[in-house]
Amino acid sequence: MKYDGIVLFSDLDGTLLNDQRELSAENLKAVRYFVENGGQFGVATGRMGRTVYLRFPELPINTPSIFFNGALVYDHREGKELLKALISEGFEPVIEVVKAKYPECGIEINTTNDAFVIRNNDIIRAQLKREGLVGIEADLKRVEKGWIKVLFAGEHTLLEEIKAYILGLNIRDINIMFSEHELLDVMYRGVTKGNALQKLKSEYKDKWRMVFAVGDNDNDAEMLKTADVGIAVDNATSIAKEAVQHIISHHNTPCIPQVLKIIDSYL
Repeated sequence: MKYDGIVLFSDLDGTLLNDQRELSAENLKAVRYFVENGGQFGVATGRMGRTVYLRFPELPINTPSIFFNGALVYDHREGKELLKALISEGFEPVIEVVKAKYPECGIEINTTNDAFVIRNNDIIRAQLKREGLVGIEADLKRVEKGWIKVLFAGEHTLLEEIKAYILGLNIRDINIMFSEHELLDVMYRGVTKGNALQKLKSEYKDKWRMVFAVGDNDNDAEMLKTADVGIAVDNATSIAKEAVQHIISHHNTPCIPQVLKIIDSYL
């Protein structure tokens, strides 16, 4: 078939989805065409796995996909976790300092299937709503073990200050990055979409002929470099754009039809 051995990974927010966080009919039609003609389609997102499958059940994801910005790789068809990276225990004091010093900052902790809200704000509420999650309000000491991601939510300048504070602690086993303008993620060191994709490329090297990836944010950059061909939407950050061979229109213009034209040029 036309796209046998061709794999496409797409970021969701700011890339596949429009400003209203909706999957357009044009993008859905293009993804279905790609899959029906032999292509393998996966998502690579900062979101929790189960929320993607619940929120977008019509999306024909047919290859292991990347969640939590690379901390979890999950094969929905097989019901298997292929990769899972947890934050080391002992990060609680950092959260307590941020909570005390920055009262306007929202704080959320994600385990594989749950979102524990340590402190709510409008950004946290909006994030939970768009992902279809019901946050579990909890004291930090009552959050279950197995943390995949700690999420700080606030104005970008505030988050830059929090990021600088955490980096200044020289904690060696964490990775901290922006997943969106108002969301700062902390995960286990070495967790990136790019590292997750590299693991998948090694695992499926005999089946995958060529890997394409499309994204928009700093957390996509390593994935875009790791793919054989990286593509950024026009609204992408400068870091993401520097990682790619192709730049397409703003994400409010359906991206997958444009991506398929690029893929076709390599066949």
